[in-house]
Amino acid sequence: MCGVFGVIGTADAEVANRVSRGMYHRGPDDSGIWIDTTDTPVTLVNTRLAIIDLSDAGHMPMLSHNREVAITYNGEVYNFPEIRSDLEKLGYTFVSNSDTEVILSAYQHWGDACVEHFRGMFAFLIWDVRNQRLFAARDRLGIKPLYWSMVGENVILGSELKTILASGLIEPVMNYQALHHYLTFYSVPPPLTMLENVHSLLPGHCLTWEKGTVSVKQYWDLPAMTSIDSKDTKYDEIETKLELRRLLEESIKLRMVSDVPIGAFLSGGVDSSAIVALMARLTGERLKTFSVGYDIAGKSMDERYYAELVAKRYDTDHNEVIISGREVASQLSNFVCAMDQPTGDGLNTYLVSRATSNHVKVALSGLGGDELFAGYRQYRYLMNAESISRVWNSTPELAKSLGRTFFAGLAGLSGRPALSEVPEWLESSFLHRYLRTRTLFNEESKTALYTSGMLERQSLMIPSIDVLDPYLNDDEYDSIMKVTRLELKSYMSHMLLRDTDVTSMAHSLEVRVPLIDHKLVEFAANIPSPMKLGNSSAGKFAGPTKVVLTDALVDVLPKQILERKKQGFFMPVGSWMLNDLEPIVSEALSSDTVSRRGIFDSGAVSGLRSDFENGKGSYMKVWALLILELWQREFID
Repeated sequence: MCGVFGVIGTADAEVANRVSRGMYHRGPDDSGIWIDTTDTPVTLVNTRLAIIDLSDAGHMPMLSHNREVAITYNGEVYNFPEIRSDLEKLGYTFVSNSDTEVILSAYQHWGDACVEHFRGMFAFLIWDVRNQRLFAARDRLGIKPLYWSMVGENVILGSELKTILASGLIEPVMNYQALHHYLTFYSVPPPLTMLENVHSLLPGHCLTWEKGTVSVKQYWDLPAMTSIDSKDTKYDEIETKLELRRLLEESIKLRMVSDVPIGAFLSGGVDSSAIVALMARLTGERLKTFSVGYDIAGKSMDERYYAELVAKRYDTDHNEVIISGREVASQLSNFVCAMDQPTGDGLNTYLVSRATSNHVKVALSGLGGDELFAGYRQYRYLMNAESISRVWNSTPELAKSLGRTFFAGLAGLSGRPALSEVPEWLESSFLHRYLRTRTLFNEESKTALYTSGMLERQSLMIPSIDVLDPYLNDDEYDSIMKVTRLELKSYMSHMLLRDTDVTSMAHSLEVRVPLIDHKLVEFAANIPSPMKLGNSSAGKFAGPTKVVLTDALVDVLPKQILERKKQGFFMPVGSWMLNDLEPIVSEALSSDTVSRRGIFDSGAVSGLRSDFENGKGSYMKVWALLILELWQREFID
């Protein structure tokens, strides 16, 4: 795992040294700079966290034997031994045992199509000296980040916004469109970033630069489930579970290849427990596991009991990280700097990574299981809402009119005004219903929050729902797969994976995510919904989740894990904000501070704080504004 940087159009050792220092945390084991001035000026930089082939032969930037191709690379290509074997049969020779050299040779042989052969997580820059051409790529699911910016005819690329800013080649200017979307999604959706004129390369995409022109194209997408007939699937239910188990074990085995110590995050949920159980069965050594717990403020959210069940069953060297509000207060500025862009998540990963990095350099995570196997409550909710909506929309207009009157009356009698919105909700699009499950501030509440200056900007902005529209596949009939597609491409990509990368790499820890191996994802995409939610799910808004996954693990996990009710991962942030974090909140969101910033109306912010403090509103909106203010101080001011 590494930090990467490149600039095409500038050959500057001073820039390279600044960048190398700025991304030291991503690779403290080694660093390298390669500058070429033979034709187009080029600067490539790498800081290395050595995981595979710890020798000097793995040093980067790396040049091919004929010195016609150079690479700086971040990630792991897990199937590199097979690719290397294929290339050796074609006459290629290798001097290292690293996957970096294999990527170089794969590019020389297959060109841009080399990415189609890679199985893993990666972000790399290849400078083709002979053709004076840049080729950059990011892995299929977006596990590893890559940002880029054009300055004149020069293109600048790096692992983090901090990396690009450290170059001194661009100025940090707020992207207000990105801010607008952050308020909706609790994160910044790519290709936008929170900095103007800095872009995030989308997952499954590659970028080329040639003669001053940048081109971006997609090389992979999540397959669509376009048939309504489950008989079209390759496997029956029993075969599906067996194949799922085989792919899980294969994916985990690939991600256990390492020349340094390896461990695992263990939350006590099905996903992380499955990773630990299968790792323990595959390794001959005692596994190190790591869990998060809380002091009294988070007692009701603490899952350590379940984590300990798995740790005891597999005799792991189990370590617990107890988090307090006082610790969060002391680490908050470091966290904000580490996370690179404002986000509502990532604090837990930051703190558990800090502790884990004292013991191992690599940790496996159960991230992705809920998105892939319909683990969240909204999967069943949206599936059934889609069915009810079809019935409503096929109802005669007179019946609809009576229905509207009924819901309006029910809203008045029950004192629940939201009931009057049910008909409008039923008549809205699938995307509108989905967005309601992932919205922090809707468009109306953002309007109420903005100052007059921001309202002028808003009039030129794209509504946040437009971000999601390209993610849908019009040919997809299955509503569960529609949600999966949106979750993988938005919530998981925009927030979970991005946050996991920056918060773990802040502590020089590599996190691997076997549940979103692209072959496993492609297989799971075609598992019929009844296998994920159970055949009795029709018409119910509550019930079992991830059925096919838990059935595939029945022999390796304790009964208490398999049968426990789904519990989302929560932290007692609201309690901390009322206590240990209160002075930070009060200063950062004071009327004077908010007014000076000029983005939000100070009275509206005070109202949100008051509602939260009086138990009438969620902490999440206040937390989002707090993190945004602290981020601006680190990156803009």
